[in-house]
Amino acid sequence: MKKLVFNDSIEPSLVSQAAGILKRNGILIHPTENLYGFGAQIYDISSIHKIMELKQRKLNTKGFVVLVSDYIQLERLVAKTNKTEKDLMQRFWPGPLTLVLRAKKEFWKNPSCYRRKIAVRMVGNDITRAILKEANLPMISTSINISGERSMNDPKLIEKKFRNQVAGIIIDNINSFGEKPSTIVKVTGKKVFVLRKGVINKPNSLVI
Repeated sequence: MKKLVFNDSIEPSLVSQAAGILKRNGILIHPTENLYGFGAQIYDISSIHKIMELKQRKLNTKGFVVLVSDYIQLERLVAKTNKTEKDLMQRFWPGPLTLVLRAKKEFWKNPSCYRRKIAVRMVGNDITRAILKEANLPMISTSINISGERSMNDPKLIEKKFRNQVAGIIIDNINSFGEKPSTIVKVTGKKVFVLRKGVINKPNSLVI
């Protein structure tokens, strides 16, 4: 396992090494806005299945959150978005708001997709966003835990437990972390429905 530590700045050589792990279909433990997660590029089904094994998660129970670095990567994943969805993106991205959107047909059978929908976020963590930009790949992301149990968020404990099961780990000593996940919403017409409360903890703040 390659350990990549970001202390004072987003070091380009470290970003390049992390991006290389994703390009080579490796599992990368990475920071998000508040939590660490397992990640794999969306096109590598075998790595996604391995993450499911690590989490002891059953197949086809739900999709995965997919992280993107920019709108170009988003356009590869989703079908047409409406005005309300676009307004939410402009207000909260990059940041801890995950939107459930209509997936393009090519992703309907991908483990990231559930009932032809895909949960997408332009990740707010600047290190991970830089890595996705360098790799030019969207990445599935899921909390580090056994399904149904509390998430692990201490990088030292994560490294100790999973060092032999993943290709790389990012240690983020630049940003601060909390314990809440991203807020997940879906849009129907002009109405915004909160599916999971998280960092954005006031649903009324999401109303356009």
